[in-house]
Amino acid sequence: MKRYSKLARASILTLAIASVGSLAACGSDNGSSTSDNNSGSGDSKVTLRFFSNLPDRKSGQGLAEQTVIDNYVKANPNVKIDVETLAEEPFKNKLKAYMSSNEPLDITMVHGGAELNTLVQAGYVTELDPKQYEGEQYNFLPGVYKSFTFNDKLYGLPRNSDYEVIYYNKKLFADNGVKVPTTLGELLDAAKAFRDKGIAPMSINGKDLWSFGEMYQNLVLRYSGNQNLILDAIDKKTKFADDESFLKAAQFLGQVRDAKMFQDSFMTADYGASQNMFTQGKAAMWYMGSWEAGMATNEALPEEFRQNLGVVKFPVAEDGKGTLDDLLAWNGGGYAMVSSSKHPEEAKKFFDYLMSANQWAKTAWDTGAAVPAQKYDLTGSESEVQKTLTDILVNAASTSGASAIDYGTPKFKDDIQNALGKFFSSKQSPEDLLSALQTAVDNQ
Repeated sequence: MKRYSKLARASILTLAIASVGSLAACGSDNGSSTSDNNSGSGDSKVTLRFFSNLPDRKSGQGLAEQTVIDNYVKANPNVKIDVETLAEEPFKNKLKAYMSSNEPLDITMVHGGAELNTLVQAGYVTELDPKQYEGEQYNFLPGVYKSFTFNDKLYGLPRNSDYEVIYYNKKLFADNGVKVPTTLGELLDAAKAFRDKGIAPMSINGKDLWSFGEMYQNLVLRYSGNQNLILDAIDKKTKFADDESFLKAAQFLGQVRDAKMFQDSFMTADYGASQNMFTQGKAAMWYMGSWEAGMATNEALPEEFRQNLGVVKFPVAEDGKGTLDDLLAWNGGGYAMVSSSKHPEEAKKFFDYLMSANQWAKTAWDTGAAVPAQKYDLTGSESEVQKTLTDILVNAASTSGASAIDYGTPKFKDDIQNALGKFFSSKQSPEDLLSALQTAVDNQ
């Protein structure tokens, strides 16, 4: 991808995440739900069922989502929207159950790629016409439908531009005299320095497994400088044993494990637990994505934390071919219409309203909740975290377009995540990890 001018950066984000892949933009730690009985009376009152992975409705993406819902209900008094929310992993499990029973939801959050493909194969989600979403009303960036398209048919729309970064606590780094890492060597140095001070260097949601996959892909990119290398391996165009970048990336994961980079008991920490550790100042860094931009403006978090929140690009490998501006980026989370909906026409009206550029995209950006998958105007009141995230995206020399763990089949996703989890929870060698990754590819 070409670099964009400062003028373009200052006015509107137009960088496409081309040939986009998939993964989760994740939710928070506490689940909640609200439910009302369907009401059908003489005034044609309609109740739509909306299923979300954003249980926190008072901040971040959950607040942005609820704001759009409230806007729609206010403008359409004949419509009631029953919102059910669960945290990330419970959400995934319940959505599978809903799919199996053909539960008549109207609109659901979906994760693009392998997980959405499962819903498509079950006939649970409705095909969309991509031509309908062209033009300024929706303003989607080029290429963002990739992970929502199967057999040339579109089954959902993305809500965010997702990319991996490292959030860090400026005060913890300054108070302990630790350099904010720009190289992998400096990242290991930071781990040792914080461990010596009794501080967890980096928090991660090990229980969920998927962040390990993102980190490995990021490392392969840093060593190879090739965004397509790991995707080619999954496509069986090359093997994990054929390029030394795969082994170097696995070896560095081994160093991360041995340096105790992650918090104690990281394998039992889910998304919410890993975030809480970071926001409470108990970990110096958090390996996570752009969808957590809202931490900077979330007044439920400690003011000292918000004032000291920073974000940096994933470090480069000193002996690698990749650069700081090669970005692991994709479009993962989005929304889909459910084929068993009892009110398909009303559901479609709300779906189109939700995905209009002046609703989700504008609200998510203006509230600092996320970086949308649609073009958006800069307001001038962005947080420093938002500004940095925007610069990281618009200055990207290349983008991956796909998350490797979601690039293959659902079985492949399970196998590769389990292989990485086993590596981090044991003393397996890097060579053992490569063998397990290759087996996952061969058996998908």
